Amino acid sequence: MISISAVLLTAIIFLTVNKTKKKYLLKENIPSNLGLIKGVPADKILVKLEDSISYEYTNQVKKRYLSDHPDITEDEYEWRLFELKRYFLLNSVMKSVPMFSPKVDAVWHEMLMFTKQYETFSESYMGGMLHHTPNLESDPEPQQRAFFDWIFSQLFEITQYTWQVWGDFFHYPLDAGLLRTISSLSDEQLKLRYFRVSSENEFLVDYLITQLRSQLEKAQDLYLTNKKGKFERPAIYGDLSGLSMMMVFYSYFYFDEYWNYAKEYAYMNN
Repeated sequence: MISISAVLLTAIIFLTVNKTKKKYLLKENIPSNLGLIKGVPADKILVKLEDSISYEYTNQVKKRYLSDHPDITEDEYEWRLFELKRYFLLNSVMKSVPMFSPKVDAVWHEMLMFTKQYETFSESYMGGMLHHTPNLESDPEPQQRAFFDWIFSQLFEITQYTWQVWGDFFHYPLDAGLLRTISSLSDEQLKLRYFRVSSENEFLVDYLITQLRSQLEKAQDLYLTNKKGKFERPAIYGDLSGLSMMMVFYSYFYFDEYWNYAKEYAYMNN
């Protein structure tokens, strides 16, 4: 027969574990400045994004979303909006940004319900309509997802919620064709092919191109001394931009065997 004290102890442990598990979802723990990594020159485009989304608009969206989704807490909603804003920032830099998160997409879809406000936001932020482009297949196009992961990791800290809402990062190799043509393409050619450039993000785009070229050169130098490569295992959360170097190395030299090597360093299902 189970004693009352044993039942109480089990209940306390259950509540404690669940409280700990949900503590990271408190909106107070959302990183400032969209969790941009220190030194990333994104100040101008971040200010433009925040100035383009009025409080009145986001508050209307939040009220309607929470009313339609009573199972979602206000804290988790704020985390989803946080990740959606990161997605919007990526859209101001990349020419193509598929949507890889049903949870983030749901907030975006709610924003679209306020047609005039969304058009005003799009025009102010992007200079034109930011079209809704969901990509919610269970198996996303691998190289598109890989490029998304690489850019994301250059710009933002990856939190526990980031892992959960976007799914596994660094799981797919970068396009080997892209990596092998980088040295033969000028910065202008790379910009025309992959990036959006504006007065607010020009330094950020230059930064990303420099990062990509630098990591590829380092990968080639490393291969001369260590054919299989060796990288420091980073922390589970935070600035994981170091993993992008690993990603470039194994994508370039071991594309077909990428995950056999990358899984030693990348983290899944956190």
